[in-house]
Amino acid sequence: MRIVDLLERDAALYPRRIAAAVAGGPSVGFADLRDRVLRLAAGLETAGVGRGDRVALMADNGLVFFDLCLAAAYLGAAAVPLNTQLAEAELAFILSNAEPSVTVATGEYAERLGAAGSTGPVVDADGDAYAALLASAPLAEIDRATEDDTALIIYTSGTTGRPKGVCLTQRALAFNGMTMAVVQRFRPDDVCLSTTPLHHAAAGTRVYSLLADAQTHVVLPLFSPESFFAAVAEHRVTISILVPAQLRRILGHPGFEEADLSSLRLVVYGAAPAAESLIRQAHERLGCGLYQAYGISEGVSNLTGLLPEDHDRAVAERPELLASCGRVVPGVRIETHDENGAPTAPGEVGEIWVKSEKVMAGYWRDPEQTAEALVDGWLRTGDRGRFDDEGYLYIAGRSKDMLISGGVNVYPREIETVLCDHPAVSEAAVVGRPDPEWGERPVAFVELRPEKTLDGLLDWCRQRLAKIKVPDEIIAVDGFPRTATGKIRKAELRQYSGTG
Repeated sequence: MRIVDLLERDAALYPRRIAAAVAGGPSVGFADLRDRVLRLAAGLETAGVGRGDRVALMADNGLVFFDLCLAAAYLGAAAVPLNTQLAEAELAFILSNAEPSVTVATGEYAERLGAAGSTGPVVDADGDAYAALLASAPLAEIDRATEDDTALIIYTSGTTGRPKGVCLTQRALAFNGMTMAVVQRFRPDDVCLSTTPLHHAAAGTRVYSLLADAQTHVVLPLFSPESFFAAVAEHRVTISILVPAQLRRILGHPGFEEADLSSLRLVVYGAAPAAESLIRQAHERLGCGLYQAYGISEGVSNLTGLLPEDHDRAVAERPELLASCGRVVPGVRIETHDENGAPTAPGEVGEIWVKSEKVMAGYWRDPEQTAEALVDGWLRTGDRGRFDDEGYLYIAGRSKDMLISGGVNVYPREIETVLCDHPAVSEAAVVGRPDPEWGERPVAFVELRPEKTLDGLLDWCRQRLAKIKVPDEIIAVDGFPRTATGKIRKAELRQYSGTG
């Protein structure tokens, strides 16, 4: 199955249904979206884009993402969304690595791309050149792409090293839409709100996955609690994706009680760890189902799901489930493996290995990293976790984040969970600090709730953690350095504390 097959069906069966909308801005129906996409594809072809080529995009959330990603798919080319927060050196590397035939960008970003050395022409999405592309005669031949063609290249954030281009095929993206339709129980009348940038995998892949059965995709140009409330009310949003930091701001906003969120049936949260107290508050106050997931760009994001009924069960009788990320979604197989590659038993921590039609084809122009990540049909994620006897997966952390203190493996996430259970702590992050005696020792950073202090936090940890896991130091911060999707940049914390 190809991405283009999904859009062809949607346009034929639901021509007037809204396909994509910008909150507070324009919208487009499925038939009109198909027409725009075929015209843009023809224009890009005239500009030199062919099968296997790359088309880069740098813009804030808007209809241009739907235009470009789907037009590239019809040509058998790959869309390359660029993170608008990239440093100049990162941007220059990605452009030299991807070598886009054409790059589309909005105003200020177009200037940045030109300065960074884009290999092909840079087209201003707000200018006459882009309008001319959209005015082309529609692409006549719509069956040139294959399901094995790479349709999307998502570059990893580069927070711990050089960015890698994750190659996702039309088959993987279409298959992901089908799995999401099953596990999140898509309905044709669902309206999904994306609140994070579309250049990131979690939201960006929904440009494709919501084509599974003609779901409406609404995007926020810029998140705030007020813009979220307004978008949900205006578009009668039924599903929204939020990172924990956004969820916290929504629940803590003084206008929450008056906001009309009655249309919501599901809130999907993830991309960063969520404190149990936050999940319980959301369960009590949102009045809709909750869904938590574990996923990575290399697996088209969502690989497990903690379903609404799992949340209900956790609140009623099994609170430990709130620390899990659920069970494997349909179409995915996950095992945990030890250092020798052998499967581990339930309860034992191991590296998470994934097998699925959703798994990436490889890293763009990086055969060495691809060979390291893809082994005998399995994707080695670099994350560590354990299964319980019922198949719920618990994430221990990234392999590279694991500390070895006195010969004992220490997982920062376990310490972070304990800290976040304290009523004074809003969020926590733990990193390792070199130690001449122990090898490494944990250091914790915490964001405190208003009018709270660090008093008692170390004792709290001593009562709940083995001595080897108790942080040597707890540092209060006003806020954490973050990626665009809310993940904490631990590399910056290590530099700040002298740990790295």
